[in-house]
Amino acid sequence: MAKMDFSFLNDWFAKLKKVKHIEIYAVVILAILVLAIWFWPTSNDSGDATSIPNSTTTAAEYAEYLENKLEKVLSRISGAGEVTCMVTLDGEVQLVPAYSDDERNSSTENTTSSGTTNKTETTNSNREPIIINVNGSNEPLILYQIMPDIKGIVIVASGANDVRVKLDILKAVQALLAVESSQIEIFAK
Repeated sequence: MAKMDFSFLNDWFAKLKKVKHIEIYAVVILAILVLAIWFWPTSNDSGDATSIPNSTTTAAEYAEYLENKLEKVLSRISGAGEVTCMVTLDGEVQLVPAYSDDERNSSTENTTSSGTTNKTETTNSNREPIIINVNGSNEPLILYQIMPDIKGIVIVASGANDVRVKLDILKAVQALLAVESSQIEIFAK
């Protein structure tokens, strides 16, 4: 068996030891690696459209988002098999815009001929939404969205004939969406 020569490593380490402030270089390189890993873009492992809704989300898009997430999670429950979900919502998405408040106070003093002074104070307040330019069109700046409440959920699973699986699905949906069991119906495929 041939013996491998690793003497080049000793030479390399000797040259490395001669570099001034090697610790600083090592820390900088390590920091760059950590930042690169931290900010590295990730993608969905399933490739489906389950990204979080944005400020122009409709109730239908939000329901579809919830359905996709539920199907992905519930299909991983032992014995559940293939899962299909439908979520109904109570109302529409409410957008809460940012406002600029402008309040102006003014006071005037009038002295009558009899020597009495009347002081009048007025306050004018003006509240307008903050408008921003998005791709050439003016739109209000949205602070946040209020998603509609969930009205009901129907789940169809191939393994729902088993009572244990059905109960596991029920508990998972209650935990994920904080809904009552009366809002959830589970059927076998």
